[in-house]
Amino acid sequence: MPMRIARLSQLETQPSLGVTLPDGRRLFLVSVHGVVSAFVNRCPHQQVPLNWDDASFLEAGGELIQCGVHGALFLPETGECVFGPCQGRFLEPLPISVDAEGNIHLASE
Repeated sequence: MPMRIARLSQLETQPSLGVTLPDGRRLFLVSVHGVVSAFVNRCPHQQVPLNWDDASFLEAGGELIQCGVHGALFLPETGECVFGPCQGRFLEPLPISVDAEGNIHLASE
């Protein structure tokens, strides 16, 4: 059975959210233009978490994912770094699904 990791309603007021799974894995969700994406919370540059706090994964304009350590910017659709020291590299995506009740699940769980 898929593991519920969040609800769409959690992304309505704050468009990004950090999640720690029961096994200790850290991931994050972002909602940009109504599209929700999930990634492992690890920058490909220095292998550190991207966020400043549990809900700060997007740059001020809310369009791009931003690393809190060195400011690298990533496309929310693909996780590709488009600015910064890891340009051309990618965040690790996680497949998710959303059910009719607005529950977000890890698709591979």
